[in-house]
Amino acid sequence: MKYKILENKMENKKWRMKIPHSAKKGFTLIETMVALTVVLVAVVGPISLIGNSLRNIYFARDKMVAINLAQEGIEVVRQKRDSNLLAGAIWDSGLNTGSYVVDAPSLSLTTADTKIYQDTDGFYRQGVGFTTVTQFLRGITITDAGLEEKKVTSTVTWNTGNDTGTITAIEFLFNMPAL
Repeated sequence: MKYKILENKMENKKWRMKIPHSAKKGFTLIETMVALTVVLVAVVGPISLIGNSLRNIYFARDKMVAINLAQEGIEVVRQKRDSNLLAGAIWDSGLNTGSYVVDAPSLSLTTADTKIYQDTDGFYRQGVGFTTVTQFLRGITITDAGLEEKKVTSTVTWNTGNDTGTITAIEFLFNMPAL
């Protein structure tokens, strides 16, 4: 019987786990600061990469527009030469040495403002009468490169944020013999 009494006492006894005093403490200030630093590095790094990527994307977009605007300037001068040839006129009539701006839809070379505007249809234009100014400037320079040769330089500059870009396209036009 004595044995059973001891057994019952053991069954009724509640067991408690003793936790050492040092394990009950929370995070120290240094541990919290280190954890915050790790979290900040993990968050700020990707955010700055995203910001740089967006800036580069916008600059690349504007560069593509500038390349097309520079090429367009060359093509308008080439078209002027081709029209002269087809009309039987002197090949370089209206292509005098100097600096010009080009309005592609009207196929005109003028000495107006170098700013490029956007019309109501979204097309880029140069000249008078347009109100939406873009960040692009285009200048066309025609120089004599020989007796029967003209050098055409089309330069487009623009600003995207704090970055400035410049694209220059060069073409040499010749007097083509009649067919």
